[in-house]
Amino acid sequence: MRLTAYSVLLAFLPSLLQAQHRKYVFTRLSTKDGLASNHVYSILQDQKGFIWLATGNGLQRYDGRKAVMFRPPAGDQNYLPAAPIRQIARDINQHFWVRTEREVGIFDPVNFRYKKAVIETGGEVAPRSEYFLWLDSKGNIFLIITKLGVLAYDWKTNSFRKDEARIRTPRGWSVRSILEDPQTGSYWLAADSGLALFNPRTKNLSYYGHNQEGLAILENPKFRDPVTVMYIDNRQLFWLTTWQPGGNEKFYSYDLRSNILSRDTAGLFVFTGVYKEMHGFKQQTDGALWTYGERLLMVQDTLSKRFQYLRSDYFDDYDIKYDVVYCMYEDREQNTWIGTNEGVYVFNPARQLFHSIVMDGTSTASSRQNLQPNAFLQTSNSGLLIASWGLGTLSCDSNLLPVKNNILQGMPVGETGFTLQWDLLEEKKTGRIWVGCQDGRLIVHDPKTQHSDFYQVPETDRRTIRQMAADKMGNIWLATQYGNIIKWNPEKGYGKTFLQGFRLMQNVNTIVYKMLVDSEGFIWLCTHMKGVYKLEPGTGKILAHFDTQGGKGQSLYSDIAGDIIQYDDSLFFISSGALDLLNQRSGKIQHITTDDGLPSMSVTSMEKDADNNLWLGLSDGICRYNHRRKVFTLFNQKDGIIYGNFGHNASTRLHNGKLVFGNPHNFVFFQPQKAYSSSPPLDVTITDFKLFNNYLPPDSIMKLESVELDHTQNSITIEFAALSFLQRDKIVYSYQLEGIDEQWIRPDKGLFANYTSLPPGRYTFRVMCENADGVQSQSITNLKIHIRPPFWQTWWFLSLVVIAIAALIYFIHRLRVDQLLGMERVRTRIARDLHDDMGSTLSTINILSEMAKMKVDKDTAKTSEYLGKISDNSSRMMEAMDDIVWSINPMNDSMQRIAARMREFATGVLEARNIDFTFRVDEEVQHLKLDMEARRDFFLLFKEAVNNLAKYSRCKNASIDITIQKERLVMKIVDDGIGFDVQSADGGNGLFNMKKRAQSLGGTLTIESAPGKGTKVLLDVPVT
Repeated sequence: MRLTAYSVLLAFLPSLLQAQHRKYVFTRLSTKDGLASNHVYSILQDQKGFIWLATGNGLQRYDGRKAVMFRPPAGDQNYLPAAPIRQIARDINQHFWVRTEREVGIFDPVNFRYKKAVIETGGEVAPRSEYFLWLDSKGNIFLIITKLGVLAYDWKTNSFRKDEARIRTPRGWSVRSILEDPQTGSYWLAADSGLALFNPRTKNLSYYGHNQEGLAILENPKFRDPVTVMYIDNRQLFWLTTWQPGGNEKFYSYDLRSNILSRDTAGLFVFTGVYKEMHGFKQQTDGALWTYGERLLMVQDTLSKRFQYLRSDYFDDYDIKYDVVYCMYEDREQNTWIGTNEGVYVFNPARQLFHSIVMDGTSTASSRQNLQPNAFLQTSNSGLLIASWGLGTLSCDSNLLPVKNNILQGMPVGETGFTLQWDLLEEKKTGRIWVGCQDGRLIVHDPKTQHSDFYQVPETDRRTIRQMAADKMGNIWLATQYGNIIKWNPEKGYGKTFLQGFRLMQNVNTIVYKMLVDSEGFIWLCTHMKGVYKLEPGTGKILAHFDTQGGKGQSLYSDIAGDIIQYDDSLFFISSGALDLLNQRSGKIQHITTDDGLPSMSVTSMEKDADNNLWLGLSDGICRYNHRRKVFTLFNQKDGIIYGNFGHNASTRLHNGKLVFGNPHNFVFFQPQKAYSSSPPLDVTITDFKLFNNYLPPDSIMKLESVELDHTQNSITIEFAALSFLQRDKIVYSYQLEGIDEQWIRPDKGLFANYTSLPPGRYTFRVMCENADGVQSQSITNLKIHIRPPFWQTWWFLSLVVIAIAALIYFIHRLRVDQLLGMERVRTRIARDLHDDMGSTLSTINILSEMAKMKVDKDTAKTSEYLGKISDNSSRMMEAMDDIVWSINPMNDSMQRIAARMREFATGVLEARNIDFTFRVDEEVQHLKLDMEARRDFFLLFKEAVNNLAKYSRCKNASIDITIQKERLVMKIVDDGIGFDVQSADGGNGLFNMKKRAQSLGGTLTIESAPGKGTKVLLDVPVT
């Protein structure tokens, strides 16, 4: 029984690697990622690159990072209705057409306005009628209403109406869909009564029994059944789905060139145990043909012409789950978008760089297990061998297709340790394949004779052979689980003396993860918890040891070294969680960690490609490291890596340059050169412009020459993206706001730039991107922004301020000058008065004194007269001096003080002459202020008038009135004296001085008098 079981195993092992269906890696977008609803009915890409999604909760725009929802204001007919969007389409004039359940209109993606179209049905629409929008290549827009007919859009009236000049349908037929023939331009009609054709050029309508075009397909009775789906692929195959009586779906592929039914429908009918229904076809740019519908998504294999069914009942990281596929859409980067009831799935099979080969095997007839590849070896005949843990050695040809091998043929019964394999080696001289196994077992297989020998090497101490390597002398080195380092001498040959060629050379007492023979022939060992050893190949002597205890700049990051690869003559890369760079000449070690851009501290396996880039196996993907540019690029599930945990050093580089990395479930292979992108990424698009917390339409913003903002609108957020859904995770962005940022800035928390409290000024926001290979976008996207200053910071206001300041300075200067000039005038006046009044009076006194002295002894009467005159002149001089001192005293500026002095003077003069008088001053006059000059002139004029009244009028009564009349100071002095003739009177100095002082005051002096009628002196002075 045991023999039978192992025989079954041995017979099955060579074919364990079965051909697998191609694995597609889908990226899912759902409500968790911002979708308004998981039901996505239609998908469209606009000219700028935004993806528009028609969902069960409205229309959304997706930029690769976030989905923006457009919610209409309540009751506004100029916006989309708040309803599920069933269909979006774009005509040849780039108009966006939007259909809800039973409403159609034009949507403007720039300003988000909506224009509803009128639907003229001409009759009642059946309750279960369905609406479908269809656009042809000539710019015609049609609305299909099942059970009613097909309506054409009229641009002049903004309405859908029947127009038989543009399309006709068979009478009584219920058309469900229309398809334009890419060769003839005719319209194929799928209806409940079969298939029909309308020729818009000849206006002919053809169908079974009325075949005006003479088409063979319309003579086929198979197409009299209800037709539900139509599609013409790039090979001119006409795909049709019909429903036969009884509810059975039937699939056809009709060759329009040969007019025969094709057999390419193989696989379209798949029994899954659940109801399925086809809704449509979609052909990708690379020719792959897809069909979709309810619980249906299938792709046709281009070689076998069979359809492969894709559907999962569970969500995982890369598969697709759905109940209904509503639509399929291919964007400008050949990404395919699938709208389902579970969200949107995006994938790009043509750009899927990494290809996974799932290695499922059966160790017994009834059990199933995953295969863990531990080592890869491409032999001299270009075949690939895989050493597995539990399933032995598997084989692939140069195209990585599975082939059989006889390596385990003849395996001793019960020795299952030979199926637990760790490493592979091809001896160059003989071409024999060495397989290192558990418990020190070794398989040596001769490809020429297809014979395998099975050994257990004594020097291994029955420990697993983890690593094997051949040195430059042809010796083969083995390293075990417990650190035994063994060398085999080829001189002993493969005969009976084979085991005598093994010799223990060293023991490092720990697991050896990797053994490498460098370009100079030295042996390098990567170990567990003991770092890296360098051995002399002749004696096995340890020449160097590198671990974490080497000191600063000479220590490994970790003592667990998983892999080592020689980069050039002196540099070695070592995986120790981080990436260590060892210079063997200087002994210096550099740690390359996440701070330097390493995606994760989990580096295990490493390979170098033809361009000297390192490829690193990580716990969450594969990473490329460009040592020259110091740039890391991570590849993961979105690039086709289904299982991303590359936890041990199973990798190799094939002869054709392809790299192979293994993980616990399968292995991936890829061509490194195809991972490079020499074409520049798409230019960056401004996706949103936010002012404080308010979003502004970005399309409208970008059309402006400059964004004009008020000084209070100085906090902005600008969001951007390259709208590349294929490379979105491989693109690095840089932005700069000229006038604020001195250098380019790389965003680290999201694709946006936020600026708060910007000062007024003119700015230019610049943003660009580059791909993982350093290729920059062709253009830098610019957005000019002008924040207007407040009015107090404008040039005209500042100019006015400067002018005002200059005027103020000039005014102050003039005021100072005027004050100085006024003081100078005061000095001059005082000097003049002193000179004129005092000087003349003193001269008179002096003369009179001399004359009195001469007459004192001779004429006493004259002497007395002279002394009297001296006394009068002295009194007048004192009065004049008192007037001067009083006038220059600033305390006497008020009219109240002036009036008091005038009353005092009038009282002293008039009462001495027994003249009765009244002195009246208005209350308003009391608050008036006169400057020193005006005060003096006003008082002296009054004094002169009163003196004249006292001396010459001979009056008994007098009145003095000082009033304010219409902003003028009026002084009126009236007496009842003898009067005089004004015209013939001698003016004298007194009257002349009075008029001169009135002129100095800026007023007028009027004297009215007549003999016997008294005198009136009137002074009128402006007070403003």
